[in-house]
Amino acid sequence: MFGLDPFSRPVAIFEILILLALSAFIGWLLGRLILTGRINALRAAVADKENELEECRRAKISGKTTVVKSTRPEPVLETPPAFVHADPLLPVIAPDDTPELINEDIVAPLVNVPVDKPVVVSTPVAPVIPEAPAAPIETPIVAGNSESAVLNRIAARASEINFDRIGRALASEADDLKDIVGVGPFLERKLHSLGIYTFRQVANFTKEDIDKVNEIIEFFPGRIERDNWVDQSKEFFKKKYGNKS
Repeated sequence: MFGLDPFSRPVAIFEILILLALSAFIGWLLGRLILTGRINALRAAVADKENELEECRRAKISGKTTVVKSTRPEPVLETPPAFVHADPLLPVIAPDDTPELINEDIVAPLVNVPVDKPVVVSTPVAPVIPEAPAAPIETPIVAGNSESAVLNRIAARASEINFDRIGRALASEADDLKDIVGVGPFLERKLHSLGIYTFRQVANFTKEDIDKVNEIIEFFPGRIERDNWVDQSKEFFKKKYGNKS
């Protein structure tokens, strides 16, 4: 038709190339159309998912309470009777039909119970046992400042005193150490808990004893020397016992 010789080798090669080019173009066109269709489908699916996600977000923000109300029954706020029998069979077994008093701490959590669920109150629930953990309130020895704690702490260190030097005494032999200027009732009890009861013992104090006693009874540093306990005790001992050693 175009004046080409179909039996010519160059013509045959040219025709083959044209057919191949035409086939490649058609294949490319079909692939392009298919790819475009898939891309459009994926875009539509992504858009649908984004719309669903946006709806979910809106539902969480604006419709949260609505979902809760639709799935749960509306609680009935009714105050239960102030008196209920602890045992429903009590009027049948015993003639005493006096109602048992319900503890308000136990009734309070039952205010929001729905009507379709009966409130059962049994005797083991009546005593408020959870308050038992409040028992370990041992405040007397909070920081070791109570009198008993201080005296016990002082008595535990009595072995640090050199009684071989100052002498030993019993509580029955106690002098009135409050006669010493600077010694009050509590300070006297501190000395007693340490094992110091008499003027003779205080009069025998050395500088080492004064420092050790001052430390143990938790007294003001140097106060024993400033108040001159040793000389005062010597005078009181002489007045009470004379020159008895």
